[in-house]
Amino acid sequence: MTATGKEARVLRAGDRQLAYTLERKAVKCINLRITREGGVQVSAPARVAITVIERFLLGKWEWIVAAQARVAARERTPLSLQDGATLPIEGISHTVMGVKSAKQGAIRRDGMLMLQLRDPSDTAERCRVFERFWRAEAARVLTARVQALYPLFADHVQEMPVLTFRQMKSRWGSCTAAKGRITLNTNLLFVPSALCDYVILHELCHFGHQDHSAAFYRHLSHFCPDHAAARQALRRFPIPQI
Repeated sequence: MTATGKEARVLRAGDRQLAYTLERKAVKCINLRITREGGVQVSAPARVAITVIERFLLGKWEWIVAAQARVAARERTPLSLQDGATLPIEGISHTVMGVKSAKQGAIRRDGMLMLQLRDPSDTAERCRVFERFWRAEAARVLTARVQALYPLFADHVQEMPVLTFRQMKSRWGSCTAAKGRITLNTNLLFVPSALCDYVILHELCHFGHQDHSAAFYRHLSHFCPDHAAARQALRRFPIPQI
């Protein structure tokens, strides 16, 4: 076991094998997650024996294989910032256009993303200007969505959560209830608002339930009855490769 409490393991069953990462943490039951890269992550209470965990994984084997196949087949859209390229912002297609300007920046308007560039032929400059826009716009859009949804939880989340934003490879968001903090993936800027709201509602529900128990999903269903469909749609949505 590593210092972080995570251990890389391999489950062998006949001629089959399954690599997975096991993390011991303060949860009530065994939890299984497939990352966006197709990795298998398991969290379990410290007292649960490896034999019990691997029996659980054997029972989920076909589901894991199917989930990994979906990840492998998922469409990935290479990011293009050339004039005329399109990319989704809040799920809406925007056409990229570079314009010569002494001041660098980006303007989003009427289905256009205009990149203000000192040299429109400089690909590296396009990338730098877009990355600054992406991170700032993600923080602005996501903050506004959390502020809009927070009143639904104000009776048991005493203060507006502290928000942080970063690009994450395997998560859309995380909640540290003890610190009153929610971290959101900056890639959420690209997805439709309804799917973004699903992620935010999911994280706000963790202030009442710090696990993925049946009680948690009952609570989430109160605010997002179609959360299962939203989760599947989010998995399928083509996120630009940045």
